[in-house]
Amino acid sequence: MRAARETHAGAAPTRLAPAPPHAYRDARGITLIEVVASIALGAMLLLATAPAFATLRAAGRTAAAAREIAVTLQALRWQSVATGQSHGLSFGVDSIGWSWRVVRDGNGNGLRTSEVRDGTDRTLSGPHRLEERLAPVRLGFPTGTPIPEIPPRTGTIADLADPVHFGRSDLVSLSPVGTASSGTIYVTDGRELYGIVLFGPTARLRVWRYDGRSGDWKL
Repeated sequence: MRAARETHAGAAPTRLAPAPPHAYRDARGITLIEVVASIALGAMLLLATAPAFATLRAAGRTAAAAREIAVTLQALRWQSVATGQSHGLSFGVDSIGWSWRVVRDGNGNGLRTSEVRDGTDRTLSGPHRLEERLAPVRLGFPTGTPIPEIPPRTGTIADLADPVHFGRSDLVSLSPVGTASSGTIYVTDGRELYGIVLFGPTARLRVWRYDGRSGDWKL
């Protein structure tokens, strides 16, 4: 027995064979190669989807701008009813682009473009521009393509230089009795297009989105 022990103690130490590559794993059983491959794949997916995310974000800004204008018109309608004075938006264009001012009837005869200009109808705030908060969103249309009228109108929009279609006027008025001017305001980022439609007799608002692929307007 003693000899056996001495023989065992004097034996050369046993060498361990190198572990195969798959043995180098972390606590969850993932190899280094798998980690590197996952990172590379994630980077490729991020690069591939970045344009789509940018498009979605731009579309979100355009939709937000359209709804902001719609909410502003709704608020002015209730303010007109509550105060007994007409309120509205007076639009104008300069070298920078389109903007609007919030205005209020000053002499009881409703809002009039001439009286907004001479100060009889008071300007409460503005000018306001969509580009200041939601660039590149602006009042206007995408360029280079005809745009159909919003239903129930038919045909194509004739004047794409003017995004405020309220007859011959760029003044939108909401009266104390709950009525309003009838017309449409168009908002775009150069690709997406929305139309805010105001129906005068009831001051009802609808926000439409133009689908460039089908060529149709959709609610």
